Amino acid sequence: MDNVLSYNRKSNGEDWFSLTGQYNEDDIKAIKDPNGGLAEHPKTAIPSPFAQLDLVKNAFEHIAKDPRLLGSRMDMRLVSQALDIAQVFYNFDEMKSMYALQLVEWNMKHIQMLLDSPDHRLLGETLQMFINRDATAYNFSQDMSIYFIMYGNQVIGSTSPASLFMASPNANCIEQIQVEQGKVLFGEWRNLWERNPKFVKYVYAMFTAFPELKRMCSEVNNYLIENFKMMEGVGSDYVRTRNEIITEIGNPETADQESAMKAREYLNRNYMPIENGVNVLGFPLYRCRQEDVTNAIAESDFVIVPSLPEAMAETRKPLVLQNNLNTLASDPFIYVTYPWDNSTVITPDMYREQDINKRVLPATTHLYPWLTDDDFFLPTMIKLDFPIDADCFFDGNIKSVGRDVDENSFLLPLKPTFFKYFTMKDLMTGTVAGQPVFEMQHLRIGGQEAVKAILRIRVRKTEKNPYSFVTLQRTYVEAVNGDMTYDTTNNYGKFVSIPFAIAMFPFARRADFNRYHVQLIDRALGNLAARDISLEFYRNGLHERIAEPLTRRRSLKHIKNMGSAFYTIPTDFDIVNVVVTDDRGQRITEGLIAPQWIENECGTSAFTFAVDFGTTNTHVESMRDEQLPQPLKIENENREKLVATLYNGSDQSKYLFEIVMRQEFIPKVLGTDYGFPQRTVLSECERLDTMRADCIEALGDANIPFIYEKESVGIGNRIIANLKWSTHPANKKRISCYLTELALIIRAKVLLDGGDMRKTRLVWFYPLSMQQGNIENIKRTWGQIMKSIFGIEATDENLIRMPESIAPYYFYKAHPDRFKAAASTVASIDIGGGTSDVAVFEENSASPTLLTSFRFAANSIFGDAYSDIPQGDTNPMLRKYVEYFKSMFDNDEDKYGELNGILDDITEKRKSEDINAFLFSVENNKATKNNPVFSYNELLNTDSARKLIFIYFYVTLIYYVAKMMKKKNLQKPRNVMFSGTGSKVLDIVGSQEELNMLTQTVFEEIYGEKYDAGAFSVVKEKDKPKQITCQGGLYQIRDRIGMEQVKEVNDELSDYDNTIRTNFTMTNRERITYADMEDAAKRQAIVAEIVEEVRRYNKFFSDFCDRIHVTDRFLVDVKSINIFRETINRDLEHHLVQGWEAAQKNKEEKNENDEIADKLFFYPIVGSIRYNLIENLE
Repeated sequence: MDNVLSYNRKSNGEDWFSLTGQYNEDDIKAIKDPNGGLAEHPKTAIPSPFAQLDLVKNAFEHIAKDPRLLGSRMDMRLVSQALDIAQVFYNFDEMKSMYALQLVEWNMKHIQMLLDSPDHRLLGETLQMFINRDATAYNFSQDMSIYFIMYGNQVIGSTSPASLFMASPNANCIEQIQVEQGKVLFGEWRNLWERNPKFVKYVYAMFTAFPELKRMCSEVNNYLIENFKMMEGVGSDYVRTRNEIITEIGNPETADQESAMKAREYLNRNYMPIENGVNVLGFPLYRCRQEDVTNAIAESDFVIVPSLPEAMAETRKPLVLQNNLNTLASDPFIYVTYPWDNSTVITPDMYREQDINKRVLPATTHLYPWLTDDDFFLPTMIKLDFPIDADCFFDGNIKSVGRDVDENSFLLPLKPTFFKYFTMKDLMTGTVAGQPVFEMQHLRIGGQEAVKAILRIRVRKTEKNPYSFVTLQRTYVEAVNGDMTYDTTNNYGKFVSIPFAIAMFPFARRADFNRYHVQLIDRALGNLAARDISLEFYRNGLHERIAEPLTRRRSLKHIKNMGSAFYTIPTDFDIVNVVVTDDRGQRITEGLIAPQWIENECGTSAFTFAVDFGTTNTHVESMRDEQLPQPLKIENENREKLVATLYNGSDQSKYLFEIVMRQEFIPKVLGTDYGFPQRTVLSECERLDTMRADCIEALGDANIPFIYEKESVGIGNRIIANLKWSTHPANKKRISCYLTELALIIRAKVLLDGGDMRKTRLVWFYPLSMQQGNIENIKRTWGQIMKSIFGIEATDENLIRMPESIAPYYFYKAHPDRFKAAASTVASIDIGGGTSDVAVFEENSASPTLLTSFRFAANSIFGDAYSDIPQGDTNPMLRKYVEYFKSMFDNDEDKYGELNGILDDITEKRKSEDINAFLFSVENNKATKNNPVFSYNELLNTDSARKLIFIYFYVTLIYYVAKMMKKKNLQKPRNVMFSGTGSKVLDIVGSQEELNMLTQTVFEEIYGEKYDAGAFSVVKEKDKPKQITCQGGLYQIRDRIGMEQVKEVNDELSDYDNTIRTNFTMTNRERITYADMEDAAKRQAIVAEIVEEVRRYNKFFSDFCDRIHVTDRFLVDVKSINIFRETINRDLEHHLVQGWEAAQKNKEEKNENDEIADKLFFYPIVGSIRYNLIENLE
């Protein structure tokens, strides 16, 4: 039998047949679906422009008839899509800008416009016909509006008078639009009860508040009632929502006025009408309130739990979202409304917006701040070529995973975001569930070296369950061929190894400490040679960048294969950011260094320091509270120390860093190998134009080279000596630089040893030969330094000056076991490099009776006399001993090679005093280990040909003092006390007994009377002559009486008419003025008188040598005595004039009536020592 094709079964015929009426509902229901309900899309031949209204309306009706709310695929899709559109309207205020949605209104009255248009009249008539015919079925009215939602040029849905909402026909999934957390528009089919509870309650509130909807959209209302029943048995969360609907809104199955009023109040209280009067059937549509959305998100389990107070006070704390987070179903993370969906993937597009307040939460439509790994981790990373010193710097809790990775460290790859919410303490010592907040794992991935940075963030869930937190991580692999591009495909950052190091001085932190110095050493060569490394400094994590710290570039990579830069930071800091840029200044990579400061309170101890800024050496002593003075040492080995270096270890690469640090910065400790006394030299960058520089920055442009004469000072560094007396135009700046570094070291001592900077005192010394104006200049310099470095105003109580000549007396007086002449007259002689100071104290006196100073000191033997041209290469004594030491060094190049190099560097400059100073230092070098064959003192002491030079020098000094004391009618001294670096010459002259004999004999012959047996002795400190001045000064100012006595001496010396300053001319003249030396006749007479007096003295010395049997007692070569007698009086007038002219080069403008402070008597003797004795005694 043939098949009959027909929509109904009213006829078996095979032709047209007549109907008595239109198709009714039963006829429609009788139509059989050939696809068995599996079709998703409606047929296209429905003859009505309002077919979609009918389809959606019927879909609600069909689904409502199934207790499980199931139906055909088409009905399920239509209902779900209609509810999706309802949610778009509900969230329209939030979604319109996010997805560029538009709302277009079409009103029934617009049909008239079609009817009035000749081109569109037919369309208008057709629409009008259907509207009139279907007015009752679809609730049409003459002034009704339908609102369409446009996505680009596409209509995606609209309001519906039959079902409130509907999607456009043939709507397909739009993955770009989220209707709620994890749900895309027209994606997964869901019934009402499966949706956002707040939205669900809104729909029920609409139908309860406006009961007419129950009648006009009865199919939807029936659907709502079935959903309401369904909610009772699908889970506790849905039951809670159902109960809230009953209590807050009313029973959906009732339609009384009381419930309507309650529901309208609920709507107005919890939702907002959509702008511009959007409505359906005249009933206003509502949208979610943005503050409700925000408040709901603010309760998310992913909300960050910061520790910084300012972050805790934020009203909208961001969420922290972890990619690939897998939560337990039994203890889920609540995201916005629902638990986090483990399938949610966070892609770079989602967080490309840098302003986190403009980001859309993943899998939602909500604009709300959120953070993820990219906000915390840098895209690149820096690897070091050494392990970090974890005692001083945070190493990131790095762990090596596996055996095939090295132990080198990485800089921290953190962005400022972390420090917006957490403290440095959180970073370095914080834990979450027993695990560190931050850690790094050094490992290999597929044979490739990698490091994984892991950050554990406390979120609100952590407060509920301490083992629940968000873990952010980023993996970095080694960059190939310098390609630092972030690998978005594998989510891999890149790291590059950069050989550099930093050193920080001092490594300690206090609230009142406000100046730090950092050295950067850059060894990035090869492919990295063109890269520039610089440092940025931050406080409060990375919140506050310290603007433009003073920066100096010193060594250059293209010259030394190692570059150095120095930073002076005016305040404390938390973070150092290392920035690597290319030759165009573009950042390639960066990383953080976090010092592990110890937060300690300021100490309470009072420190007093003494600074002896000498011609040859400088010494600093410290005295804590009432303790005894000690040489300034800083040997802290704990976490707080003088200098902290980023590296830890002692292999060759670190050794190179150490060399540059000591050459251009400061040693790690000051004590045995490097420390005080220290040569008074400055090492400055040879590129520095000292004339144009407004200042010479300590530990930037220049530094005190504590390695001088011990190790190589390095190429590119210029050594400047004679700081104390030089008249170079830049010398004032150099002195300020030198003293500033001393002050920085002193400050570090106070800080590290528990001192109170406010209680700090400082005593400094000046030679009597220094002009009063220069004394005042140095006083001002020290005052400025105290203000800028110590942070205190200089007063007479905390900044004390003292003449160099009187301090040694106070030292000996404080040691009665070594000094027994308190009730007798004593002479104190301080022999420096350039000057000697003499102070005479009469019995039981605390203040000196006589003070004088003259330029006859150690350099009178070891210098170049008055020559402007260095003569170290032609000095016979130096030639001999330089050759001797070179031969000793050459015997063991491995052991003494560095000393050999230093000797070459110093001899190249040919300055005799510098060469001699180095030779004296050799025996104290750690390489020689006090081997006597390297003792320059001992060699000179046993040099029978030249020993007479030192005896002559010594006797000259004693002769002058004796003549002066006798002239002033002072008693013979019970003791002559020696101090100063130059007093080491005494060890060359002879033993204690021999010095006693020489000195006593000179005084007896000058005074013409003998001492009683045992009534005289020389007092000297063999091992620490330089320390005596500093320690004596500290002993004297321990109490108020001592302070007053020093003040009285200073006051008297500042008075030009004082009686204690003595200028003994060694002639019958009481004084010699500059005017005398400018007058040719007077000058000639003075020169003749001085030369005659020198001749008399030389005759005295020659006879004296015979009387004391100098050849036998002191083992002086007889030949030397004969040469002495032949040559000593040669060219005395020439030497005197040369000395006078040389002295005038160093003088400022003088008043012609001013007395000449220096002693002309010594000028010809200095010249004679160099050119008559040293030149001939071989």
